[in-house]
Amino acid sequence: MFVMKFGGTSVTKPESVAAISKLVSARIKEQPVVVVSALSGITDLLVKLSHSAAGEVRDNLFTEINQKHDDWIDAIFSSNNTAYNEAHKIVDNYLSELAQLINDSSLISQLELHDSVVAFGEKISSALISYYLTQNGIQAQQLIATNCIITTNQFGGADFMDAATRKASKASILPLVKQGVVPVITGFIGANRAGQTTILGRGGSDYSAAIIGYAIQASEIQIWTDVNGVYSADPRVIKTAKLVKKLSYQEAAELAMFGAKVLHPRTIQPAVKLSIPVKVLNTFNLDNIGTIIEHAPDNTDGTIKSITWRKSAPLLNIYSANMFLSKGFLQKVFAILAKHDISVNLLSASEVSVSVTLDNIGKLNPALAELNKFAKTDYFEGFGTISLVGDSIMATPSLMQKVFNIFQAAKIRVQMLSYSASNINISLLVASDRIDEIVPVLHKEFIE
Repeated sequence: MFVMKFGGTSVTKPESVAAISKLVSARIKEQPVVVVSALSGITDLLVKLSHSAAGEVRDNLFTEINQKHDDWIDAIFSSNNTAYNEAHKIVDNYLSELAQLINDSSLISQLELHDSVVAFGEKISSALISYYLTQNGIQAQQLIATNCIITTNQFGGADFMDAATRKASKASILPLVKQGVVPVITGFIGANRAGQTTILGRGGSDYSAAIIGYAIQASEIQIWTDVNGVYSADPRVIKTAKLVKKLSYQEAAELAMFGAKVLHPRTIQPAVKLSIPVKVLNTFNLDNIGTIIEHAPDNTDGTIKSITWRKSAPLLNIYSANMFLSKGFLQKVFAILAKHDISVNLLSASEVSVSVTLDNIGKLNPALAELNKFAKTDYFEGFGTISLVGDSIMATPSLMQKVFNIFQAAKIRVQMLSYSASNINISLLVASDRIDEIVPVLHKEFIE
């Protein structure tokens, strides 16, 4: 068995939908398990819908969601009247169910409503893709992931529960596979033990595929997207970016965490547990070899594999004379940040101060107020991070000297520097408006 996950663009465009059928059919004897995202743009509309009040705005959102699916059906099934009508019934039934959910929304919390509403994107796409495969002679069946991914109770960004998910996935997926049926599973969603729908966070369909691959002990996890794989930099920005053919799990995780958008940051975690290879492939270029992610790093491409960046990385400086030689200071700081839903990306500390960049700002003002009771804080926006990623990145003694020479020549101040404990990542905090200027220079020096 192996898992094939298809993203929003892959399930939206007619040529890539046809490619899905071709790919599944070609490897049907290897027992593929398919995971799909919602059609492009649908999740954003559903998020808006979950927060909308009754009236014209809500009606317009329903109309737009319906129209996007109608356009998909027109493009895919226009030459087959029976299939065309059946596909419309699928969408109509789900939208009726969605309308009923929203009308009864006073019965559940806003957080639960949000997750239940946005889940309809994947519910509809999985039903349509499953039906499309069936129409193309492939035995396929939709499977809602609430039956196989059991999660924590955290609406908006739940995580899977290991033993419960393995048990549920094997019970729901394996019988279909043994019957020669291709499960078409909703990405992005799961359910807690009470059966309430939860989501795994934006972009979570990659994570869903990895969770399912781990739970059923798949031989491989494939992430099919609209790019050829993982590049040495974002190819939309750096035209000379190179395809990276191999990455270690740690390299891929660092790239995802520090800004690369090909993979969800948590995708690698389940795969690592069973050493399942992860491949990133292009639905629009089936002949491309893609990128393979596995345990053993491959340094044939050079020390630095890729450069990634984030334009927004707010900086929080915390000063306290009491920090010197005191026990538990950092623990206290991080407990406050976690309490207010603030996650940290980079960290730098001295005897009397600690500087962190924030992955998200959560409830910033209450957090600052609490920190200011025992320390002085300064909060700055307008910064971003540039990360150089590669296994054993510090093995080259002259690397940092070259990096600082480049920044000095460009007259760009490095506000903060952070090395990963795993010797895989060097990250620099700089002014956001200088990132576009310096990244091409770094890429040319270290990769081209």
